[in-house]
Amino acid sequence: MSKFKENIPQADMLMGSMRSMGYSFEAAIADVIDNSISAQCSFVKLLFPTTYTDAKAVGVLDDGVGMDAETLFEAMRYGSSDSSDERDENDLGRFGLGMKSASMSQCRILTVVSKQGNDYCCYTWDYNIICEQKRWIVIEHTHKEIEALPYIEELESIETGTLVIWQDFDVIEKSNDGRVFDFLNDQKDILDKYLGLIYHRFLSETKKSKLKIFINNGRVKPLDPFLESHPKTTAKKERTIEINDSNGFERLITIKPFILPYATDLSDKDKQLVGGIENLRSKQGFYIYRNRRLIIWGTWFGMKPRAELTKNARIRVDIPNTLDDIWGINIMKQKAIIPKSIQHRMKKTVLEAMEISVAKQTHRGRRENVEDLDYIWDRMEGRNKTYFYQINRDNKVFKMIREKMSDEDFIYLDMLISEIEKNIPINQMYIDKSNEAIFVEEDNDRFDEVFQLGITMVDLIKETRPFAEIIEDLMKSEPFCRYQKVQTALLKHYENEPN
Repeated sequence: MSKFKENIPQADMLMGSMRSMGYSFEAAIADVIDNSISAQCSFVKLLFPTTYTDAKAVGVLDDGVGMDAETLFEAMRYGSSDSSDERDENDLGRFGLGMKSASMSQCRILTVVSKQGNDYCCYTWDYNIICEQKRWIVIEHTHKEIEALPYIEELESIETGTLVIWQDFDVIEKSNDGRVFDFLNDQKDILDKYLGLIYHRFLSETKKSKLKIFINNGRVKPLDPFLESHPKTTAKKERTIEINDSNGFERLITIKPFILPYATDLSDKDKQLVGGIENLRSKQGFYIYRNRRLIIWGTWFGMKPRAELTKNARIRVDIPNTLDDIWGINIMKQKAIIPKSIQHRMKKTVLEAMEISVAKQTHRGRRENVEDLDYIWDRMEGRNKTYFYQINRDNKVFKMIREKMSDEDFIYLDMLISEIEKNIPINQMYIDKSNEAIFVEEDNDRFDEVFQLGITMVDLIKETRPFAEIIEDLMKSEPFCRYQKVQTALLKHYENEPN
């Protein structure tokens, strides 16, 4: 008969592994702030050392409801809650791991002290002790020890709240040649922008209870990735999509597209609000919010709309925490996957936003097709019977490369291509052509190169159609249409392969 045997993970090995989950400093701070917001705080204050002689410690203080000793002890447990449990609609937690794993990814010593009235309680995870004892030992502090903690006077000045303290920054010390203070000092500016973006809806609420975040004595100002107050921003009607959660209950996802103005229509203040002019183009796409907290932004989730059509399109998507498992929200709340069941329902909204984005672009002209071929370059008719040339982004080779790139990488590639299109040396090419001084590669010199490109493309899609059909389709596209013998070579190459 089978038996149950308890198999407890080795404390130092598991905690060490969880310290390497990949949190950035700012993402780790945000995970702690999530707990503060769930504790109904009105402010969060990040406390950084101000001089080299200060204790190298970082504090996260909030004025939330606080915890008694029993509640705090449970909160310090790894896996303190079940990710499948029904959560309060304002709860930003997920696995009961965030605060611990995020904090310990940055430091070896995590201390949490909480206050309710005159009652204090305090516990510490010390990775040094865990490695020594190889047991899940948490330290409970005396009142005298609490009085000696960094930044404790900040907690003493409020009625209720919690102070999270990070100490012993081993990873930061190793990766920054021991310059911990300099690293922490640099992080203040990075955090100001990062937190101003992901919590912008909390920070910009008009009601009196809106959240305030401070970095030492400086207040974090909300960014506005949609420039909602700008008169030239186009906001589409909000749509709602119904989806069942894992328990079969109906939940709602809301989708609202925005089309941002031209860069030339933005003031310096607008540029600051959007997070910098460099982000105007590179961060279009979906902005996914979980309980109003931004978790993913600047991606099309593989839906791959043409970047030229979506230069200024941003789609705000709000999901409740009850759909975490369906959306594949990870522990760090930095990754999500659009479920197949709602992708097609979102696509219509995205396409509508793209159409508006096209209208907002400068006049791009009309394509002039000389023949029914898939050219690399498009000849476009502009104003007054003038012409310009641009890369055909529907070309098969181009689309193949696009499929192999991430959304963000492709945005930068498209920016480069756009500049190439706008900076064709027409005058010099005309002079060189007149002098018969342009080198044209012989067809035979490129035959093998085009043949290899054909194999790459056929292999990419050979599961979808017969080889002969794919090859015939390729031969209608540049560069293949200029190398007719490639068709024979490709057919011969695949004649003995099963299709």
